[in-house]
Amino acid sequence: MERAQPEHVEFHGAVEFALIGDHTSVTIHQEPPRLPAPFLAPSRSSGLLVGRKELRDRIRGLLCERAVALCGLPGAGKTALALDLAYDQQIRARFPDGILWAGLGAQGNVQRHLADWGEHVGLRSQDLHEQTAAGWSEALHRKIGQRRFLLVVDDAWDPDDALALQVGGPNCAQLVTTRFPGVALEFGGAVLHVDELAPAEGLHLLEALAEETVRSNREAAAQLVALVGGLPLALTLMGHHLREAELDGQHGVTEALARLRQAEQRLRLVRRQAPSAAHPSIPGGLPISLLAVLDLGYARLPAVAQQALRDLAVFPPKPNSYGTAAALAVTGADPETLRAVVRAGLIESGGADRQFMHQVVHDYVQAKGVPVAVERRMAEVYVGMVVEGAEGAGEGAMSSEQFQQELGNVLQALDHAHRHDMHETLLAGVDAAYPMLMHRGLYSVAEPHLKHALRAARAVGDARAEARTLLRLGNVTLERGDLREGSRYLDEGMQCAQQNDSVGEIVDLLLKMGWGTGMRGDLERARRHFADALIGAEGAEAVPALQGLGWVMGLQGRHNESGAHLHRGLELARESGQSDQIAGLLQVSGWMRALAGDYAASAAHFEECLELSRTHHLDTDEVDALHGLGWLATERGHYARARSLLTEALRLARERDYHERVPIMVNLARVMDRTGDLNSGGHLLREAEQLVRAHDRPEKLSDALRELGRHELATGAPEASELHLRESLRIAERIAMRGPLAGALEALAEFELARGRIPAARELLLRAMRLERGNAAMLARLRLSLAATYEAENDLAMAEDLFRAAAAGAGRTGQDELTALALAGAARALASTGDPQDAQALGAEALERLRTLASPRANEVERWLDGFRSPP
Repeated sequence: MERAQPEHVEFHGAVEFALIGDHTSVTIHQEPPRLPAPFLAPSRSSGLLVGRKELRDRIRGLLCERAVALCGLPGAGKTALALDLAYDQQIRARFPDGILWAGLGAQGNVQRHLADWGEHVGLRSQDLHEQTAAGWSEALHRKIGQRRFLLVVDDAWDPDDALALQVGGPNCAQLVTTRFPGVALEFGGAVLHVDELAPAEGLHLLEALAEETVRSNREAAAQLVALVGGLPLALTLMGHHLREAELDGQHGVTEALARLRQAEQRLRLVRRQAPSAAHPSIPGGLPISLLAVLDLGYARLPAVAQQALRDLAVFPPKPNSYGTAAALAVTGADPETLRAVVRAGLIESGGADRQFMHQVVHDYVQAKGVPVAVERRMAEVYVGMVVEGAEGAGEGAMSSEQFQQELGNVLQALDHAHRHDMHETLLAGVDAAYPMLMHRGLYSVAEPHLKHALRAARAVGDARAEARTLLRLGNVTLERGDLREGSRYLDEGMQCAQQNDSVGEIVDLLLKMGWGTGMRGDLERARRHFADALIGAEGAEAVPALQGLGWVMGLQGRHNESGAHLHRGLELARESGQSDQIAGLLQVSGWMRALAGDYAASAAHFEECLELSRTHHLDTDEVDALHGLGWLATERGHYARARSLLTEALRLARERDYHERVPIMVNLARVMDRTGDLNSGGHLLREAEQLVRAHDRPEKLSDALRELGRHELATGAPEASELHLRESLRIAERIAMRGPLAGALEALAEFELARGRIPAARELLLRAMRLERGNAAMLARLRLSLAATYEAENDLAMAEDLFRAAAAGAGRTGQDELTALALAGAARALASTGDPQDAQALGAEALERLRTLASPRANEVERWLDGFRSPP
């Protein structure tokens, strides 16, 4: 009887040879020997990969589900990320059948890579139906089947090449890296953009490569990171260059750092490649450089797109961006040509119809030269946009929000106008941009452009423009706190305006000179300037001079006259219906009534200003009104209300990018410190210090350092406190502004008293009192501190007199907490001189006042009272 052959035999485990049959027939089963798992990834010189943790985790997660495309600039680190995956033990365990890698580059040669893959997975050329890329792809896909491979296509330039290598089965993962957005999209699956490194990560990479140089020259190294925009390839080339320079000692390092500040030198840095790790588009025998890598992409562009790319370098580099409409207008290219440049991967898309050019690409393209005609066209286009925006008309008009977005381009356009002697264009652009720069507090940014405009006005013989520009230069230097230089510009502007009988400019200069001399403390001269500006002015034209007179007379302590001028100014402003003038007058009135000690009237002015600003959408006036109300609440000891108002003011100031937010931050920090929230207060003060140093505002820096010093004294850091308090005083003395100077003297006196240096503290307080003779509220506060110096010396009679005087002054000016604290001081002095009944009554009154205010100082008065009632 004959036994049937088995139709199917299943082997469990690896079987290379088997005989299957019975006594009459035998089947020989032979499997080819199993190939080792291939690892085709190129070698790498090190496993160094800085940062990228979040991106690496995303890639790993997505590879479990679908294909992944990494897209980014040449040199952004796409290949490094792919190698990191290929060499990762967990990834290799997930794909035990191997890593298939194809480095395509500009030449592609996809069939060679397909054949190589075929050889490593057991596919022979004779097994193919046709010797084509498509034939290899189909056969490879069938051969891979259910096996688990990671397939990497590196540096893909052509979507067809990348797709031909997409041969994985259901258990494979597929990754492509490319500089071309179109290739990434065609590949399918998830597209992840590989950005440049953040500054800290870039510095870390540079330090890993040239540790000694970076540690010894950290600031210079950070500048190099910024100069290459954090591009990993550029950082790697610079790091190796610096490490080589270390062999020549400090002299070699210094020379290398100087060379690397030049764009041309950075572009030409080279590094030899190992043949097993060569860039796909650069043969292993040739060195790699930024120039070589960027040349590859540039050469592939048609001539018209190359020209468009060179023209686009007229715009500043990333982080600056530009819109498509502006790019078309400036370059004169057609839309399809600009799209070709973006598709080439040398220009990045920023979304919302914005593009930008990375710093390294910008350096590369600028080295080829930007045509003068394009720079002139950019000046004309952007000045036209800003002028139309200032006039509020025209299809291309630029809104305030657009101005912020286009700021870098506007400033670049003004530079082009200056360099090419486009005097009229420059003057028109500066005239239109100046108010928006001032609104944002960009005084240091505006100053060089104003100097260029001054040169242009003189070149064309425009005397009015010259006087107007000198006025503006005076304004920005005053705002920066350089009162002497500001006054010099204003004096020169006045001379120019008078010589040419420019009446409008004369009045504007008088007004600005009034504010400048007033801030310097020369109040009488300031009053004369405002009075001169008022001559001949009628109706709404008189309002700015009346506002100035009200301000300066309030500072002089002539509160009735101050109130009369401000009241008249308000009447005229209300008649003309100019809401911005009304709001400005209400603010000054609020501050002047506060100086007069009339906190109720002050609050009424600020409240009206707040309502008006919200009704008429006067953004900065709303912030200022909230700040004024918050300051009042702080001075009165109403800290919960103060914190709420100041927090809202700061939120709006940040949201609207309002430059005058440092005083809000400082006052909010004062409230935080006084209520025990020292961590928040310190954080805010350090932020304020950093911000004001960047904006070059010495009077505000003095204020921030003063409060930072107080904070450090309260938190047990006396050395840092003294440094900041003395710096605050030096700045205030240099700029000779009364308010910051008196505040700095008061704060340093508090420090000296806390350190037991009583005579020094008293002398500082007396200096401050001489400065603030007309400021009743400030004098009350200074008397309280002065009383504390006599109390410390046990001169209790003098201390009691000063405490009582401080309480009376604080009561008259509505400073509720200060009144209570002065009464508590008088109670302590009385208790020590043997009048316990009156002392206890005063102490109880002080405690009741502080409890009503929910003041944090109530606890210390309560403890003193308890100890006084129950002596040990």
